[in-house]
Amino acid sequence: MPYPAQIDPQELGARALTVAEAKGWERWTLRDVARELGVTANALYRYVGDRAGLVMAMGEAATRQLGQSFRGARRVDAGDADAFVVQLARRYVRFAERRPHAYRAIIEGKPPPDHPARGTWMELWRLMHARVEAAVPGSGDAAAFTLWAFLHGRIELARGPGRLAAIDTGLDDAVRALLAGFRARSPVPSPLPPHVRSEP
Repeated sequence: MPYPAQIDPQELGARALTVAEAKGWERWTLRDVARELGVTANALYRYVGDRAGLVMAMGEAATRQLGQSFRGARRVDAGDADAFVVQLARRYVRFAERRPHAYRAIIEGKPPPDHPARGTWMELWRLMHARVEAAVPGSGDAAAFTLWAFLHGRIELARGPGRLAAIDTGLDDAVRALLAGFRARSPVPSPLPPHVRSEP
């Protein structure tokens, strides 16, 4: 069944995310988003199912936006593969800091493995993985997986006990140390089973 003319499925997530960022994550409603789109809440509900379906659309939009930021990173020194990874790490934590609702949508809206939207999250992972693999050949899975976990943890800690420190304090050195450690131990086996080795 097609979307009503007022609802463009390609823009739905981004427009809903705009509403959530304006009102606050705990305060936005499906009715708020419907109003933004110029449709009834029932019409919107009919196509997204529920709040979780709308959060998935928002997460997909936010993941695309973070991916665009990743693609904007540029190699500064052709001989320093680590610098590229550091840039991605900075972009990741700064995105989470500056756009906490969008970051939350990325985390909470991640679809199940068999959902078509999963590809958007996988593309973000592939962007990170490719840069890490270039810096730590042969141990890309293990190093990228560890870096991903480190960044998530850092973001959560910056919101809690570490909230008085800047989110990127010491980040560059920490990322370089992580990569250097994996190079020193390489090859490091992938921590992921074969059927999910391409996922974070």
